[in-house]
Amino acid sequence: MCFQVLRPIYTMKSLLITLALCIFFGTISAQTVTKNIKSLHLDTSREVKIRLPKSYKKDPNKEYLLIVTLDGDYLFDPMVGNVKYFSYWEDMPEAIVVGIKQSKTRKEDCRYDSNTYLPEYEGRKFYDFVATELVPFMENNYRLAKFKIIAGHDYTGNFINYFMKTDKSAFQAYINLSPEFAPTMSDRVVDILTATENKMWYYMATATNDVKSLREDIILVNDKLSTIENENVRYKFDDFEDASHYSLVALGIPRALEDIFSIYRPISKKEYKENIANLETSPYDYLIEKYEIIKSLLGVEKRIRVNDFIAISTALEKKEDWEELEKLGKLARNVYPAHMLGNYYLGTAYENKGEPKKAMRAYQNGFLLEEISFLSKDIMLEKAERIKQDFGY
Repeated sequence: MCFQVLRPIYTMKSLLITLALCIFFGTISAQTVTKNIKSLHLDTSREVKIRLPKSYKKDPNKEYLLIVTLDGDYLFDPMVGNVKYFSYWEDMPEAIVVGIKQSKTRKEDCRYDSNTYLPEYEGRKFYDFVATELVPFMENNYRLAKFKIIAGHDYTGNFINYFMKTDKSAFQAYINLSPEFAPTMSDRVVDILTATENKMWYYMATATNDVKSLREDIILVNDKLSTIENENVRYKFDDFEDASHYSLVALGIPRALEDIFSIYRPISKKEYKENIANLETSPYDYLIEKYEIIKSLLGVEKRIRVNDFIAISTALEKKEDWEELEKLGKLARNVYPAHMLGNYYLGTAYENKGEPKKAMRAYQNGFLLEEISFLSKDIMLEKAERIKQDFGY
C-alpha cells in the first residue's frame, strides 16, 4: 500500500473505448452550473463551471473531493465525463469538478518572470485568485472533503506546479498533461517531491507525437522524477504511443484518475493475488488498513464493500484462520446489520473451531436476515440443519 513510481507505456486502443464511454456518461444528467466569481486580485469576475455529483442534494451530510481544471474551456468536459464514469463503478469517490475558463486569458494568467520563473503581474494575480479566492469560495459554499486535485495542459500544466509546497499545498494531486515547463521548474518539482512529508500524487504524460520540444523536456524531467525515493509520493508517468499533443489529454485523464484512486477501488483479482493471497500478516488487518487509508488520505467515509469482505474471507478460509474469520464476521455484522453476511462468517468460524452449537445459532439467526450477494436463506437453513442432524440437537 505504499506509494511508488510507476512507468508503464500504453497504447491507445482500449483507452479510446474508455474515453467514448466516459463522454457518454459525462453528458447525461450532468448537474453543471456556471458562476461568475468576483475577484479582488483580478479586479474583475472570472467565469467558472461547477459540476455537482447527482447525489449532492440527496445526501446533505456527504462531503466530496474537489477537482480544479485550468483550461476549463476544454478540460472540464472530459474531466467530468471520467469522474462520472469512474465514480459510477465505485473506482473513485464522487467529486465536484470546477473548470476555470481561460480561452482569452491563459497566457496572461500563466505568465511568469523571465528571471525568477515565478508568477508575475497577471500570473501572480491569477495564482492568488485560485489559491485565496476560488478554493475558499468552494470550501465555504460546498461540502468538500480535504482531498483536492488540480489539472492543466501544456502552459497551464506548468502553472499548476506553482501550487506545490513542501509543507501544506493547496492541492494533494497534480495532473500534468504535456506540461510546458518553465526553466528550473523541474528542479523545483523534484526538490518538493523529495522533501515533502505530506502525501502527494503527481501524474505526468506525453506521447510519441507530442510537440517535439515538450516531449524531449518531459522525458528528461521524468528521468529526474523517477529517481525520487519518498514513501509519501506516488508518481506515475505515461508515454502514449501514436497520440498527439491534444489526443493525449483524453488518454491521460482516465489514467491519472485510475492511479490516484487505486487504493479506493474494490479489491480486484490482481490485488488479491499480489497483495493478499500470500500475506504473512493478517488479511483482516489488510482490510482495516485499506479503509483507514481511504479515510485518512481522501477524507471520505466509505462503507466496506461486500466484494472486499468476500475477498478477505476467501483468504482467511484458505489459511484456515478461524479466529480472524470470527473477527471478520463480527465486523460484517456491524457494517451490514440487516443482512446475513456476518452470521455466515461467524457460523463458518464457529463450525471449524469445534463449536457446533454456536455455529448452528449463527446460521439460524442469519436465516432471519436479508439475503446478500451469494448468500440465501436456503444456504443458511441448510447449514443449520446439517449441524443439527450431525450432532443431534
